[in-house]
Amino acid sequence: MAKDAGVSAGIIYHYFDSKDSLVDELYKTIKHQFIREMFAGFDQSEPLSSQLRQLIKNALKLYIQYPQKVIFIEQYARSPYNRPEIQAEVRQYYQPLIDCMEQARQQKLIKDLPEAVIYTLTMEVARNLALQHATGIIVMDEILIEKVTDACWEAIRR
Repeated sequence: MAKDAGVSAGIIYHYFDSKDSLVDELYKTIKHQFIREMFAGFDQSEPLSSQLRQLIKNALKLYIQYPQKVIFIEQYARSPYNRPEIQAEVRQYYQPLIDCMEQARQQKLIKDLPEAVIYTLTMEVARNLALQHATGIIVMDEILIEKVTDACWEAIRR
């Protein structure tokens, strides 16, 4: 990693206590970047259903654009690095998305399902399809992105 950045390995430890803290910070940074980009151009004046569809589509496009980051996130999530305190910190980045989903649930726009199920039917579908796109299994063009967005929305809407 240091070599790729054009610095000595020793300089990294000036900024990070350990390799573990470096990996944790990388994970948090990527998750934060994803949520910022997911909400870029987000219009809260739109109907809530349109907002949710846009977030699903934005997530799918981000996952397609950054497959290596998606792979890193998956690997981190399944590793010993993934700890409750890290997830609690990362969860705060996603609070606008969680709030949007909760508002939709209260307005009875989406099914009354646990948050984890809603996430699986939307963001995990987007992530998995993006990874299949990255490996050439499918081609996620604009038409298919729109169809997948529709399908994810239909999976959660009342």
